[in-house]
Amino acid sequence: MGLETVLERIRDTGKAEAASIVEAARAERKRLLAEARSEGEKLTAHREAEARDQAKRRRVQDLARAELDAKKLGLAAQEEVLNAVRERVRARLAATPNPSALRQLLTKNAAEWKSGRVYANARDASVVRAVVGANFAGTIDCLGGIVIESVDGASRLDVTYDSVLKDLWQDVVKEVARTLWPDK
Repeated sequence: MGLETVLERIRDTGKAEAASIVEAARAERKRLLAEARSEGEKLTAHREAEARDQAKRRRVQDLARAELDAKKLGLAAQEEVLNAVRERVRARLAATPNPSALRQLLTKNAAEWKSGRVYANARDASVVRAVVGANFAGTIDCLGGIVIESVDGASRLDVTYDSVLKDLWQDVVKEVARTLWPDK
């Protein structure tokens, strides 16, 4: 066996080993690529699922926000209507003198005004003055009714239409709303 034969064997063995290494490297590359593709597909699927879930949550939130906005608008409109009703009541009270109601108020509260002072709006002043005489103390800005004040000013009985309406409104606003919007 000569040197050339040995060299040829070494070359053949080297080529075979190199081919085996290249084949192993190709197989490893193929395995790594398949693994990377698999991980990529999993990550893509996960991200797509997250995106779908996020889109679904946003749709639900947007719907809830829209429903809340609609409810707010409805409540604002209802409040506007109730305010208009209250203002109409105030306008009616201001425009309609009611001397008999004033006399009833004064009769009912005679003990208080006989030892004090009585105030009324300018429209009702003559009726009140005719009943209370010298105890009439002047006019005030109100829709109607009277204010009775003790001589020392320590106590005050406010039976103006303004204060009565304010007190009653809190009690009847729900009934007014049920009358206006029975299905709510």
